[in-house]
Amino acid sequence: MSKILASIKDLSEAKILINTDIDIIDLKEPSRGALGRLEKNDIEIIINFINNKKLTSSTVGDLPNDKELISKNVNEISSTNVDFIKIGVYNKNYIKTLCDIKSCKKLIAVFFADKFLPNKSEIYELKESGFSGVMVDTSNKKLGDLFNHVTFSQINDFLSVAKNMSLLTGIAGSINKTHINDIIKLNPNYMGFRGALCENKTQRNSNISANNVNDIIKLVRNYKNISISA
Repeated sequence: MSKILASIKDLSEAKILINTDIDIIDLKEPSRGALGRLEKNDIEIIINFINNKKLTSSTVGDLPNDKELISKNVNEISSTNVDFIKIGVYNKNYIKTLCDIKSCKKLIAVFFADKFLPNKSEIYELKESGFSGVMVDTSNKKLGDLFNHVTFSQINDFLSVAKNMSLLTGIAGSINKTHINDIIKLNPNYMGFRGALCENKTQRNSNISANNVNDIIKLVRNYKNISISA
């Protein structure tokens, strides 16, 4: 069954999530873009607070297709105790670059449904180069949610290819409680939330609301319980 990833921007939000049933805490700065990066010092403070009580991930930033720049950011984050590092793939030209990126951490390639989805051979290239997983997200949050750009069938095909290669899989992209049933049917390893958790659900930069976090957790867990007992 799919687990829950929640994206946070600071220590105060980490404190909201630490004692919840969230499975993985993702570190990002939403004001800097879909994969906006926190400063290394802030990442270390948050990771030290979490203290291995949750799995963690961090973005490297919305970066251009520049091997040196991507490597620099990956290396900086690799020096922290984060578990996963998420790297954006904004067009097909990034794939060759990312195949040369190495880290002691687990690397996750993030594709954007409003840009493109990779084919089987492109996913295989990343797998062979050492990537641990793939996600689908959206880059321009003003253009709607994930399902405004791709169909259920397209996402299912993407996930099926990755699963057959034993890669971790994730779904994000302005998803909210109305999408949970469909996403659980797709059965990614993780479903990722940010906007749906915020006090102002249309403003990803606003603070996370404990009530909204608990609402999402209940919906996901209750769906699981219904599925198991059915």
